[in-house]
Amino acid sequence: MKKLWLLLALIIIVASQVAILSSFHSFNANTWAKDSTTVVISKAAYAHLRVEIDIIPQVLNGQSNTTLIFPNGTSTKIPAVTHYKFSVILPSTRPVAGSFTSFQIEGINISNNHPIDVEFISNSTTFQRILSQYQTFSGFSSGISVYWFLVQGNAQVKIQGYGVAI
Repeated sequence: MKKLWLLLALIIIVASQVAILSSFHSFNANTWAKDSTTVVISKAAYAHLRVEIDIIPQVLNGQSNTTLIFPNGTSTKIPAVTHYKFSVILPSTRPVAGSFTSFQIEGINISNNHPIDVEFISNSTTFQRILSQYQTFSGFSSGISVYWFLVQGNAQVKIQGYGVAI
């Protein structure tokens, strides 16, 4: 009987570790942004996501032609001699996963098994039009969170993301 209880306790411990460890997600994404590239970071509402972004501009004749444009309309020209680094934190907005279905449009690909995502889109006007259409959809704001920015010019974009989905 002791062996049975020991086996049951061991099964419970292993099952809880698997459940906890499967709650952590990460990604590394790198791309060469050319001319105009939109970087789209998305997550399910129940996930918490922290993203570290490093942008290295292409330097020609000592000059950089790389500019970042953010969703609120502000822009930042990246100097030729520096990396531009910043962090984005997208907190969870819903306490539990519930019954989340997959959500896929151009630039956004998330599901219960893949609650955090980053995509690079070359034709940014298409994405911005699609995003504005879906933001009017009633379930959009409660189901996912999206952060995006536009890279104009040429640059290496490196992104590391760490998320917890409980």
